Amino acid sequence: MSLGSVVVTGAGDGIGRAIAIRLGADGWNVVGLELDRAAAEALGKTLGNGHHAVCGDASDRSVLKAAREAAEQLAPLRGWVNNVGIALMGNLHEPNEPEVERLFAVNLMSHFWGSSEAIRTWVRDRATGSIVNVSSVHGRSAFNMWAAYDVAKAGIDALTRYIAVEYGPIGIRANAVAPGAVRTALVQRVIRDSPDSAVAEKEMSIQHPLERIGEPEEIAAAVSWLISSEASFVTGQSLAVDGGLTSRCYRYAPDAQLLAMYGKG
Repeated sequence: MSLGSVVVTGAGDGIGRAIAIRLGADGWNVVGLELDRAAAEALGKTLGNGHHAVCGDASDRSVLKAAREAAEQLAPLRGWVNNVGIALMGNLHEPNEPEVERLFAVNLMSHFWGSSEAIRTWVRDRATGSIVNVSSVHGRSAFNMWAAYDVAKAGIDALTRYIAVEYGPIGIRANAVAPGAVRTALVQRVIRDSPDSAVAEKEMSIQHPLERIGEPEEIAAAVSWLISSEASFVTGQSLAVDGGLTSRCYRYAPDAQLLAMYGKG
């Protein structure tokens, strides 16, 4: 039995692909939105019948509308996952204006207009639904050289709270997940292109108290729960799925004796 249809943006790779596959396995009719045509086609083949992949730019409102219409052809729209995002570094004293504008268009405004597309559909139909926004630890902590990225992710958290407050009385929920470092193609490329890949991976891993990089499927599992009826009394929250990264302000060396007990000394 279908849970309804759900749109997942940025679904061709990494976290988005893992979310689309997980929600399909959960019983949703998934429409994956992806900019890269080859990745969109590959996702469509992986998802199979009862699902659909749309190729287009999630920062384009007409593309978001097309994704919503494709979802409604499969089943009543009941979920929306704003996952799409790009990573562009920069500061405030030497900003690259085109890159800043592109980042906000993709990382924040696509979430805003995607949420609007879903909510207008539910209000039109007097229906309810669940939105999950993929935010980041950057939404709650600042990182050097990530000015626009930090601001966009914080905006996603604010959008999530707003939706929860404005539309909670009619049964619409919104939550966010805030990943730490996750083993996506982008992260793998950063590690590979570093002067010393082993050192780069270790440094990225030990930011998290669990001392490893997360996997896309772990983020997808959190999204699966938040969008489901099992989280029916959870709304307006940003759930850190970050290996404990945002739980501390400083990394102390782990207890050597304790590590030795677990064979990790």
